[in-house]
Amino acid sequence: MELVFHDVICSLSSSLDLIGATNTHHGKRTALMAASIAKTLEWSEQMELDMLYASMLHDCGVSSIESKNHLIPELEWENINTHCERGAQYLNDCPVFGRYAPWILHHHTHWNILKDLDLPEMDKLAANLIFLVDRVDFLQEKYVDSSRNDSDILLEKHHIMDEVQAFRGSFFAPILVDVFLEMGKREAFWLAQDPCYIDASVRAYCKLSERKTASFPMLRSIATLFSKFIDAKSPYTKEHSKYVAVLSRYLAKRLGFSIEEQQHMELAGMLHDLGKLRVPNYILDKQAPLNESERACMLRHSFDTMQILKIVFPNTKIAQWAGHHHENLNGHGYPFHLNETELDVGSRIVAVADIFQALVQQRPYRQSLKLSEIKLIIDDMVCEGKLDRNVVAVLEENYEGCYHLAQRPEPIL
Repeated sequence: MELVFHDVICSLSSSLDLIGATNTHHGKRTALMAASIAKTLEWSEQMELDMLYASMLHDCGVSSIESKNHLIPELEWENINTHCERGAQYLNDCPVFGRYAPWILHHHTHWNILKDLDLPEMDKLAANLIFLVDRVDFLQEKYVDSSRNDSDILLEKHHIMDEVQAFRGSFFAPILVDVFLEMGKREAFWLAQDPCYIDASVRAYCKLSERKTASFPMLRSIATLFSKFIDAKSPYTKEHSKYVAVLSRYLAKRLGFSIEEQQHMELAGMLHDLGKLRVPNYILDKQAPLNESERACMLRHSFDTMQILKIVFPNTKIAQWAGHHHENLNGHGYPFHLNETELDVGSRIVAVADIFQALVQQRPYRQSLKLSEIKLIIDDMVCEGKLDRNVVAVLEENYEGCYHLAQRPEPIL
């Protein structure tokens, strides 16, 4: 499969922005500022592009809306490095992004400490540049009320510049501060970050990006990175994505899917809950039935999943299979209300795998269910016209094995 590297990173950034739904485009704004400063510093074209991409991924270690909102009003806070360390580990585990890991690890390290570390000079500057633009963006939140006129940033930018200058040489490298202050005099520097233009500004870099023919191990490592964002949201759904992926591929194999289709099915299962990044943790972890407002929030997650995955994996059914996992054959699922004539076998497989694994897994509102209890629930859902009878029949042929597969530490295919 051919991947457009730019599209993959932008989709990762959009996924991370879902975590902070009240502060959308944070990753893209920091990316645009970092790339602009790198260009002014006359760093190489590749380094400019790397600054764009690393900045879009810099908050990949932030796992909840609540923790992300905590970052907004402060330059410093307790346990500041936790998300840096987690994010660096995530990127280290995904070889295609591994070169950004040191930058993410140190993107909140003060320059007066960072400058003496045993790191290449460009790595120090790259990490510190991400720190600088990250704080600049959150200072925008501090000084400019999003409900006010978009041009108000031009009235308030001097406050941001003054605060950054106060940390020249302590938090931030002098050379980076000096370039930022010079660029900050230009209205265009700030207006380019307007929500109306930010996507187009970032998209302009696509022409510099690589097109990669991706092996399945590469695709799986990228999907695993996405899934880590999802599963870190709540202790109750930890590794749910991985187990749904394993079950989906298991069922697809026994239903005669080709090797490539099985691989795509695994990716769909791994990414089916990507849209839950938008859902606040208090809803995911609630130990009582959801109210109308909370349920409305939950109802959109599979739609969000589908929209992001269509960009990452075009010309495949991965987005469709993942986005339809809450559709029912009787037409009463969500978010599209499709019926049995509109749902292909792949979508039906992910739906069965998702429900079966969720029943095996402990959730905030109940304990893990016994296999005998799960069988009754699954059979009832078939009778109600929610789940596909043929897919469930394959599950029933090896209930014990699937029960084990839905909770074992490592997948075995």
